[in-house]
Amino acid sequence: MKKTLIAASLLVSTSGAMAHQCDVNIEGNVSLVNNVLTVTTEEQDVIAITAGETLRVNGKSVVLNAEQQQWMSSYYNGIYQAVPAVAEIALDGVAIASSAVTEVFGGLLGTDSNAVDKIQYKLDEIRDKIQTKFYAQDGSIQLQSTHFSDGELFGAQWEDDFEEAIEEVVSSSIGHLMVAIGQQLIFGDGDGSFEQRMETFGEDIERKVEAQAAVIEEKADALCYQMVDIDKAENQLQASLSELSGLDLISVNKSHQRM
Repeated sequence: MKKTLIAASLLVSTSGAMAHQCDVNIEGNVSLVNNVLTVTTEEQDVIAITAGETLRVNGKSVVLNAEQQQWMSSYYNGIYQAVPAVAEIALDGVAIASSAVTEVFGGLLGTDSNAVDKIQYKLDEIRDKIQTKFYAQDGSIQLQSTHFSDGELFGAQWEDDFEEAIEEVVSSSIGHLMVAIGQQLIFGDGDGSFEQRMETFGEDIERKVEAQAAVIEEKADALCYQMVDIDKAENQLQASLSELSGLDLISVNKSHQRM
């Protein structure tokens, strides 16, 4: 069971898989609010792109040729599409973890156990945090890089929050778990069914988790390529416009580009 819980907890931190595959990092500050993408570079230049159509740098409009306009639209649209993709992967991780650990505790203590309610409450809190990081109250897409203290789209906070929830629930419910197991051993039907169920329980949960995790891995791979394309568009803009020479918001490990 411990192995299953650890596996489930790691799912919510797709940061681990994503960071090693793509190594996506944000340098500087970025926000996407009301369809306006605003980047503040390390040189404190403020770059604003509205709906992928108009560009202003430090409040001044910048005229683009057709090729530059295409790069800017690709850059804006790429980020706009990546934000919900990131949120979806994180939320999928929470959903898988919720299903797995609820089944673990529910199978041992019963679905109406306080332990199950506690862990579901904690996971709901994590899900709500993710929602507020990527969506406004009206449901529109938003992003504020200041919400990511470690400068990564997938930060260690996902794993930290989830591990904290698991530790709190386990520590407060260990007594109930021991009582439930003891009752089964003492008052069981004596045919060994409980022992057999315990042997296969963790394996069953792990199989379910692995099947769902494969879907997340596919989404993470797709997002990796998407971030590489955004990085390419950014590099083109940086090289072709002197006003954007300091634009270096997104960096991606080049070893995972499309072949």
